[in-house]
Amino acid sequence: MLNRMLKIAIPALAAFLLASCGGGDIHGINLAMTDAPIDLASSVNITFSQIELSGPNVTSTVIDIRPASSIDLFGLQGGLAQTVVTGIQAQPGHYTSLILTVVGDPDFAQSNIVLPDGIHTLYVPPGVSSRVVIPVDFTLVSGGDINLTADFNLRKSIIPDPNDPTKYQLIPSIRAVINEESGAITGEVGTSLITCLAPSVYVYKGDVTPTDVDITAPANRVQPFSSALVGFNATTSRYNFTVGFLPAGSYTLAFTCDAALDVANQTNTLRFLQTTHATVTPLGTTFVNFE
Repeated sequence: MLNRMLKIAIPALAAFLLASCGGGDIHGINLAMTDAPIDLASSVNITFSQIELSGPNVTSTVIDIRPASSIDLFGLQGGLAQTVVTGIQAQPGHYTSLILTVVGDPDFAQSNIVLPDGIHTLYVPPGVSSRVVIPVDFTLVSGGDINLTADFNLRKSIIPDPNDPTKYQLIPSIRAVINEESGAITGEVGTSLITCLAPSVYVYKGDVTPTDVDITAPANRVQPFSSALVGFNATTSRYNFTVGFLPAGSYTLAFTCDAALDVANQTNTLRFLQTTHATVTPLGTTFVNFE
């Protein structure tokens, strides 16, 4: 990879859109953020200080966020996403990595989670890199556009601090998709299945037997690829969910009322009350029901 870097300083994350657009149409790489949610939280603020795009034969593009700024990822579920930056002027060529630098010091609350008992500091523990390398695979052509969405899986990323109940460890689990190559699954859950405060749907690649999240498990163990909280729809008096930004392919979906018991760095026994299957097509929405 070339050692040179194209560096861009952005004054704040909220100013990305204005700073990047300028006047007229600007082509380049567009980046948005979404999240696979965690139970019981009302807000999850993750602070970022840098974005980098790189590939084997291109000059890396680095965007410094000054000052470092945060996004409330908890509000970006159910297929929602927030534009982070548009029109990144990267060198045409093949890109294989999107690198996001997360700010999480244990002595400061740059990143935090809001739970029913208050605000808790999120910090990146020793031995975990704050530079999260996310595989991508796209070719940017001169004058072209690439629309990326980074999915921050909060369910896999947040772990209670074993020594301090006021803090949580942040071990970022992030994937990225090209929007035009992804789709969504949406559906309803029958009221008879809702017997808890945090009903959830877990999503797995392929036809598999559902399991809990366990980031300490062997690499070949089945893990949820994404998940969604189930919410009440006052208009239909039904319960709905949506999982967005899924790569095209076949998936297993499993409904559980035990998601709040799922600790990311432990093996937990969850009861999955129903399972079903769905196929996702590019830019399509697949409908499924749990009854």
